[in-house]
Amino acid sequence: MRIAFDASVCFNRRGFGRFARELLQALVARRAEDGFDYVLLVDREVAPGDLPEALTALERIDARPTRKVTESAVAGGRRSLKDLLAFTRATRRARADLVFVPAVYSFFPLPLRQRAVVCFHDTIAEEHPRLVFPDRWSELFWRAKSWLAARQATRVMTVSSASRDAVARAYKVPLARIDVVTEGADARFRPIADRAQLQRQLARWMPFGGPPSFLFVGGLSPHKNLEALLGAFRRLLERRDARLVFVGDPKADGFLDAGARLNAVVDGDERLRARVVFTGVVSDDDLVALLNGACALVLPSLLEGFGLPAVEAMACGTPVLASSTGALPEVVGEAGLYFAPTDVAAMAQAMERLLDEPELRERLACSAVEQAARFSWARGAELAAAAFHRALGSGGR
Repeated sequence: MRIAFDASVCFNRRGFGRFARELLQALVARRAEDGFDYVLLVDREVAPGDLPEALTALERIDARPTRKVTESAVAGGRRSLKDLLAFTRATRRARADLVFVPAVYSFFPLPLRQRAVVCFHDTIAEEHPRLVFPDRWSELFWRAKSWLAARQATRVMTVSSASRDAVARAYKVPLARIDVVTEGADARFRPIADRAQLQRQLARWMPFGGPPSFLFVGGLSPHKNLEALLGAFRRLLERRDARLVFVGDPKADGFLDAGARLNAVVDGDERLRARVVFTGVVSDDDLVALLNGACALVLPSLLEGFGLPAVEAMACGTPVLASSTGALPEVVGEAGLYFAPTDVAAMAQAMERLLDEPELRERLACSAVEQAARFSWARGAELAAAAFHRALGSGGR
């Protein structure tokens, strides 16, 4: 069976870009078992380093749009009808039994009677539109595209039970037509036993022997609720010394960003200026070090469809302090503490507990490694392949 994989998503640096790259590699590793051949639909001439090495030998079909998807399918961007139909034509050229779109953000109109699986990662845009779209037209375009995707997809995919239920509500998709897959941490995310090596890697962001650090990882987007995190951290500094490190693209990779606002808040407070660090985008190796060096990862998001940084942190033996909404409780389990995302006092209290109760942190750290082991890209690929087989065996949409 021949599957056309919309690889334009692979060039995105956000979480769904990593999802597409990692899942595709895991699918390719088991293609003999599944009986699938993959052809990549791309939006550019692929240069060395653009794709993981394991994917470079796959057949590629360049849709040749006038603008790349990473430039046009973002906040303030707009994909032209010409560019959308360029992918429709590329799909016909692929002569695939099935099309897989790993993130609805890159969806395009499918040829008639084309079997397809489309992944909806979350309903953040639907539940918090003012934090996602720059204007009403962008929101309307998104909703129209997503409704079309939900109608044209033979089966819908998502990444957590929480997202499954949310997508079913938002787009009136029967639960029986939605498949849940999972995500995982790369093998490099693991505890670092060599503390001297760890301190050398961390030296550029925090001095040896400095105060304990809390870490946020992700796009600096409005729905991540990071001003509330700064407010909670300011409360914490009234009682304890600590450091807060933000890891992520300050421009949110083309989507609405809160980076300028966060910097303004920090610059206006002397205590925050001395204790808050913005690293920007870092390599995976540096991220592993930062996670190992942190007291905890803090994810105060108003909503997450999965929360991959949580799994990566847990794989490093780092506890997670998380919002009690969306998929984070489902992913983190007993490896963290929870708070309502709008409760700044509860957020500050969770951070203070980890500083004041070392035995609590140790217990959560042990649970973290066990919880992370439940997630893997291999398992995600197994579930995705099963979804493909269901779509191919389906009698109709």
